[in-house]
Amino acid sequence: MKMPLARLPHLSALGLVLVLSACGSTVDGVAELPSTGFTAPATGPTVPASTPDPSPSATPTIPTSLPDTTPEDPSTSGSAPVSPTVPAVDGEVGATGIGDPYYPESGNGGYDVQDYLVELTWNDKDSSIQAKTTIAATVTSKEKLGQFSFDFQETLKVASVTINDRPTAFEQTPAKLVLTPEVGLEPDSDLVVVVTYSGVPNAVSHGTAGLGDGGWVTLPDGGAVVAGEPLSASTWFPANEHPLDRASFQVIATVPEGWSVISNGLPIDDLPAPATGSAVFGWREKAPMATYLTTLYIDKFTTTTGTTGDGVPIINAFAPNGGDKFGPLAEKTAGIVDFLSSTFGTYPFESVGGIYSNLPLSFALETQTRPVYADWVDLDTVVHELAHQWYGDDIAVKSWADICLNECFASYAPWLYREATEGEDLDATYRQNIAAYKGDKSFWASPLVDMGAGNEFTAVYSRGPLALHALRNEIGDDAMDALLSGWVKEKAGKNVSFDEWEAYVNDVAGKDLTPFLDAWFRGTTIPAKKYLFPGSLAG
Repeated sequence: MKMPLARLPHLSALGLVLVLSACGSTVDGVAELPSTGFTAPATGPTVPASTPDPSPSATPTIPTSLPDTTPEDPSTSGSAPVSPTVPAVDGEVGATGIGDPYYPESGNGGYDVQDYLVELTWNDKDSSIQAKTTIAATVTSKEKLGQFSFDFQETLKVASVTINDRPTAFEQTPAKLVLTPEVGLEPDSDLVVVVTYSGVPNAVSHGTAGLGDGGWVTLPDGGAVVAGEPLSASTWFPANEHPLDRASFQVIATVPEGWSVISNGLPIDDLPAPATGSAVFGWREKAPMATYLTTLYIDKFTTTTGTTGDGVPIINAFAPNGGDKFGPLAEKTAGIVDFLSSTFGTYPFESVGGIYSNLPLSFALETQTRPVYADWVDLDTVVHELAHQWYGDDIAVKSWADICLNECFASYAPWLYREATEGEDLDATYRQNIAAYKGDKSFWASPLVDMGAGNEFTAVYSRGPLALHALRNEIGDDAMDALLSGWVKEKAGKNVSFDEWEAYVNDVAGKDLTPFLDAWFRGTTIPAKKYLFPGSLAG
């Protein structure tokens, strides 16, 4: 993630990362974003039309065809949705929070999701959706699972739920969908949950920590885009909304003719023919991802395509009339990905690109394979969001307190890119920034690790690259190169903590760097001179 920065001359090398990115051909429109009313938890190319075979790694089998009929809209059907009578709970009750102290009500316990399939029909007249989400999961409770929940915003009304084809009792609260199967689910058993629902999606108020709302945003001229961190997915489908539960994802969207849809991953082939006056689009991302990294963009956009040096397909989408504005920037995608691959290791996913929304969003987001960019997107932002594909998407945090493992590295990536492509003297850039902020106590007041809920997206953008450049000078270029690529190789596809990274740094450096790392990452004052100017910076 990145946010726009009003740069002073001495900040020219700092690029914050809350913007959206792309690479390709054209499409425009900006207006004030609508206000939202949700309550957050406390704490391309023409798309072919078919569905893929289920991922061989997913144990449960989930349907991959469009529903025969559009789900009934409970708001217009003349009667409210009726849940089967809630039975006595037969087994354990899954936790209604995954255990993250920053967002204690986010995520859920008792199961692990392998795959989401979201099938929806979008109405351009009132921005409503009628949808069915199929969730393939495995029971993780030690005893029978008698009740469990998903994160799901109450503005969307559930009509029915089944578990393994059996009608299931449900209850909606402001941010949860609670399910009570008639018979408890056995440990380690597979389950397929199907939820049918409808309504007008909206963003979660403050769903992107202190940066604004998160989730489904209805565009000023129609259409929609989905982006937010840590809360986003629950605004349009039931989800286990925490990075600890990552899953593959596919979406099949039916929209009125003239509109297009793009999402994560690659287009789905062989979709059924749409009804007269409609168009059907399907996208699938096979690599497991955190739910906040899912996205959907509905608009009358244009696209461009290409490939990276390693042959990875590039698909970019541009808001109407945005191709001329953002196309030249998007054309740099291949070169950026090639550079980052030489720095971090092989690109981890099957596709790459960007969604250039041309919206006045307060952030850009690293939605997996296809970041979302705002109207202020620049080169540093694209580099930042693409760096997240390694640091943040492929490797995910265990807790939001460790967000520096995503943002500090993505914020240092533009420094490395400018050094490689423009010959920028990063030591000089570093000294310039230290001189500018040496006497500013507020600049050093927030730690880079465990900074407190709501403060995740602050100092990691400005101090994060400084801390990593100081570390580079402390351990030397060769060790830093080994660190940047080795961490990715060792932790690919895993969730990690800062303590694990700290131990890895000490191992690569061959010495105990705890005092140095504490000063830079856990400290709330300017580091001592020996840590502030290590190695060649001391000269």
